[in-house]
Amino acid sequence: MRMSRISIVAVAVVAVVGLTVGCAAPPDAELAKAEAALNQAEQSGAPTYAPDAWNGARDAMSAAKAELAAQQGKFALLRSYTKAKELVATAETKASEADQASVAAKAKAKSEAEAAVAAVQTALETAKSDLGTLAACRRKPKGFAQDLEQMNGVLSGLEAQVGEAANALSQEQYLEASSLASSLQGQLESFTSDIASAKKKIRC
Repeated sequence: MRMSRISIVAVAVVAVVGLTVGCAAPPDAELAKAEAALNQAEQSGAPTYAPDAWNGARDAMSAAKAELAAQQGKFALLRSYTKAKELVATAETKASEADQASVAAKAKAKSEAEAAVAAVQTALETAKSDLGTLAACRRKPKGFAQDLEQMNGVLSGLEAQVGEAANALSQEQYLEASSLASSLQGQLESFTSDIASAKKKIRC
């Protein structure tokens, strides 16, 4: 009877030790998946197109790694990776969310950049046409040639910048393309307004 009790206690101890050791296995596979998800988010442009979600994912990963490091610094029998596993799972979820947010934001940015660049290209062609009309005016008062030359120089500079916006668009730098195109749109509208004023002044 005594031997039976000893055997039962021994089995229980072995079971508890086995359970403790089993639970103390670091979540290496889960961590690898979370890191892969974070890398995917970075490649999709999350730092640029979904910065808040990206920062949240990175912070979650940092918290998970900090917890893993804390457990690995303990004696083997005292380690518990329960919290670490939860944090790793959270990091993977946040990384996936950052990736999805980035894909959606990038698609929106692309659409907006395409529209902005197309609009500024149209504005450029309008400015060229209007300047051509001004140049063809029969009335050419004193200083007209110098003003026309200056206007042509300004327009050439604007045209070069429109080319830069189009180039940024082709290189998938959508935010930069939109920003540049929006700035140029205002400048071209002002330039076209100046041409209209000049034509009115000389009754062209």
